[in-house]
Amino acid sequence: MLRLFQITGSSSFAARAALEEAGADYDVANVHPRHRDRDPAFAAANPLLRVPTLVDGDSAVYETGAVLLHIGDRFPAADLLPPIGDPLRPAAYRWVTWLANTLHPAWWPLMIPQFMSTDESAAPGIRERGIVNMAKHGDYLERELEGREWCLGDRFSVADIYLYMLVGWQSFVDDVLVGGPSVQGHFARVGERPAISRARELDDLTPDFQRNHPELRGGEPI
Repeated sequence: MLRLFQITGSSSFAARAALEEAGADYDVANVHPRHRDRDPAFAAANPLLRVPTLVDGDSAVYETGAVLLHIGDRFPAADLLPPIGDPLRPAAYRWVTWLANTLHPAWWPLMIPQFMSTDESAAPGIRERGIVNMAKHGDYLERELEGREWCLGDRFSVADIYLYMLVGWQSFVDDVLVGGPSVQGHFARVGERPAISRARELDDLTPDFQRNHPELRGGEPI
């Protein structure tokens, strides 16, 4: 059985949602964000102590993009990733890698600007620059998704799950809406899928990605 080390309401949501879409048999090990070293099995699986971490037999996969690609290949019947040789496979690589390398870290200046510099007075400027950059990323996404149902056209994939989570983080930040009608329409469509709704419920998240119980992580006090 697969084991997912996760923190509810974190980046591990994408992995859990992909496992739900795949109909995978898996269990969850909840990691407390302030006590990540409590479980020696987690440290053994991922020395960086970051989520998501997916243990699959004797192998451990971590980093969100890598976990999603692994799930896509691990469950081919779910059709969450075009197989090698499929003309859409390169586009899937591009989407997942762009999301991991560009859009995912673009949230940090908006969410935690105080951690981006040792100069506390720099935080407002860091956040303003983050807003400008996020607007550029939103414009790019709007162009890419215009006229498309999913990232790969008419084919749903792990890229859509990853993008859904990252766009959903807009609810954590004031005055930020990613993209326009194409991006927001994509967010709504992914959110309506039964497996995605189930993953939100398991992660104790509302449809707009707010935490139902922000004082808890995995049922434990934060």
